[in-house]
Amino acid sequence: MALWKRVAILAALICAAIGCYAVGMAKGATSLVILGVLFELGFWVGLFKQNSNT
Repeated sequence: MALWKRVAILAALICAAIGCYAVGMAKGATSLVILGVLFELGFWVGLFKQNSNT
């Protein structure tokens, strides 16, 4: 995967996580907080994932 695509996906994941955290905390919606955790988990896994091309 091209570096710019990977960076764009990771940026979208962390933005989605922050958005879910903000709305979930303001509304008291546990499901949005959990969704934020899943997005953040996807971000961290993607950040530390080894590139299979090397």
